Amino acid sequence: MRQRDRAVIAALCVALSALTMMPSRASAGGFYLLERGTRSLGRGGAFVAGADDPSALWINPAGIGFAGEQLVVDATLGFLDVEYTRIDSGGNTMPTVHGTNAPLPIPTIAGTFDFGLEHFHFGAGVFAPNAALMSYPQSLTVDGMDYPAPQRYSLLTMEGSLIATIAVGAAWTPLPDELSIGLAVHGVVGAFAARVALSACDGAICTFPEDPEYDGIAQMNLSPIITASVVGGVTWNPGPVRLGASFSTPFSLSGDASIDVRAPSAAAFGPSATRHRPDAGPCSVGEASDEEVQADPNHPCRDTTAAVNLNFPFILRVGAELLAIENLRLEASFVWETWSMQREVSVVPNDVWIIDALNFLDYEIGAMNIPRNMRDTFSVRLGGEYTIDGSYQIRLGGYFENGSFDDAYLSPLTIDSDKIVVAGGFSMRLFDGVWGDLMVGYAHLFSRQVRDSRVTQQNPIRPPVPDNRGPVYVGNGDYNFTMPFVGVGMRWQADWAAAPAPVEEEPVPSETTPVEDPAVDSSQPWYQQGSGAQAEPVTTVPPGTETPASTEASEEETPDVTEETQTEDRPRRGRGRRGGRGRRPPR
Repeated sequence: MRQRDRAVIAALCVALSALTMMPSRASAGGFYLLERGTRSLGRGGAFVAGADDPSALWINPAGIGFAGEQLVVDATLGFLDVEYTRIDSGGNTMPTVHGTNAPLPIPTIAGTFDFGLEHFHFGAGVFAPNAALMSYPQSLTVDGMDYPAPQRYSLLTMEGSLIATIAVGAAWTPLPDELSIGLAVHGVVGAFAARVALSACDGAICTFPEDPEYDGIAQMNLSPIITASVVGGVTWNPGPVRLGASFSTPFSLSGDASIDVRAPSAAAFGPSATRHRPDAGPCSVGEASDEEVQADPNHPCRDTTAAVNLNFPFILRVGAELLAIENLRLEASFVWETWSMQREVSVVPNDVWIIDALNFLDYEIGAMNIPRNMRDTFSVRLGGEYTIDGSYQIRLGGYFENGSFDDAYLSPLTIDSDKIVVAGGFSMRLFDGVWGDLMVGYAHLFSRQVRDSRVTQQNPIRPPVPDNRGPVYVGNGDYNFTMPFVGVGMRWQADWAAAPAPVEEEPVPSETTPVEDPAVDSSQPWYQQGSGAQAEPVTTVPPGTETPASTEASEEETPDVTEETQTEDRPRRGRGRRGGRGRRPPR
């Protein structure tokens, strides 16, 4: 096979490896570095048992049962900077590059409602995953000299990616304010794009495996992305501790990605073509000949795709929130994500062929299995919030989480490391039922020094490159990270209502007029009055009229009020009397 045809094969196959970068819904480890949501992050991600607003759709749908009728609109923005100093396959230290994530706010728009039902509550929302969609330079200039980007074999950019999650859920509260069981369905939709550099060096004509003249650029686009998962949860509030747990089901992200390869600049490359050539259909040889396809660069059979399948984890969350002190909520939670189920990425080209190799040879591109060897992540979280005068809230929290890659499989493609995240937040009641939220935080990812990388430069030339050259590793080097983040949001609780002001009722007219007790201070609240003796009512009669009962009453002395009488009377006053009979306490 000619060198140029081997190079085209390598270019196409390596382009397929870009599919390993496809994202899914947000989780704190693996592809994503932070929990999501302004209020949740303000509590350090400890918001499993305490979830009581529409963001519960994401973390614990049982929280819908405690949310009432609410609307939440918020956005978080992280400023991730990756400093990477690569050591190439020859042991040379290359110039340092900086990678940044796309400066796009991560939004939430969600609401909860009950349609007037007592035991059933519903929620719906649109979320974006808190993903680190990275971009790196495509070239580097240091001291007036141009260098190829050191990380180019891992990633150049993810610009053009757009992922959203549409969630609907419901909660059943058989015991209102005490027990809630929730379930939500998450649909992931969007598009994903990635660009990487690849090498077509075969170890024969090209002896330096990182020769930039043998680099090509592969652009991969996957659209549309459509998949789904289920999130379930339960919250039990016996008091003073509220317990919560939730789970997210695993799922597979799959689809057909289009691939466009720009050939390297080396002179060995010629006009060899790739094409879609199934056994039957409009792009079969009988319907579209190789000569016809090769002559027309815009021929529809030039569109090549690959089917990809990528597994995502099961997620378990548990938490306990303490409500022992008035207005103070403290939660400890634990999150387990089974990223270890992502051992490899399966990439299967859809009838992709190299045509006219050596002017007569055609070559079909076979399936690829790209190793990932991720590991489970665990995080321990502690946070809480304190409400002041019913109009202000202060939040603080943090968590520790291990990274999803060990040194051997870390690369600029998927950034993750052991991390400590701290955050704080502040909320103010702007109007009746309307709250404004602010949040700031910092994620400290521990630096990594990788010297035993097993992330290889993809070079699937057939026949393979000579064994004496050995694999080319592209993940060695020093990694340093910084990631401050901020958030802003607004919450509107439609069923919020202030406590009504006391209204005193008019006394009920009667023939019996109470006599004021001189020992009672009428300026005191009703529940502090009545410490003196109770006076008997005076019955009003016409002047000059005398009855035997009144004469008898006038001759007898008023009996003393004993301590026992006072003791029995206090509870009755506490249940509704105000310093005597005939008047009701304010409501």
